[in-house]
Amino acid sequence: MAAEHTGLLADSNFWVLLSTIAFAAIVWKKGRKPITDMLDARTDRIRAELEEAERLRVEAQDLLSETQKKHRDALQTAQKIIDNAKKNAQSLEQEAQQRLEDSLKRREAQLIERIQRAEAAAVQELRNQAADIATRAAEIMLEDALAKRGAKLVDEAIDEIPARLN
Repeated sequence: MAAEHTGLLADSNFWVLLSTIAFAAIVWKKGRKPITDMLDARTDRIRAELEEAERLRVEAQDLLSETQKKHRDALQTAQKIIDNAKKNAQSLEQEAQQRLEDSLKRREAQLIERIQRAEAAAVQELRNQAADIATRAAEIMLEDALAKRGAKLVDEAIDEIPARLN
């Protein structure tokens, strides 16, 4: 028995096993808390990183949505600006066309008025010349008539003188 007993105590494998069990028990008793705390801390850090990553993903998604909305709004605003510019251009074109037509009508009316005034002046000049010619012709006719009549009156007066003298 003593030989058996000394055999187990003398076996190095037994002592390695016993020391490993003792070491594991001490590590388990003393190191369990720090190891679990370290693992819990690492789990919390990973969880925080995951939550931060999720928050950043949501924030990025929100930013993307907002940017897409701003882009759509900018496109709509640009389209409205283009539409307004087209309307303004059409309005300006119509206004310019109307002003051109009005200007042409005014010039045409002015030219017609000038032509009418020139025609009236020419007609008046012809009337004046015709009146002058008629007046001169009347004067000549009157002079001729008076000259003939005057000569006749003189002849009659001469013929009447002896009768009046008697």
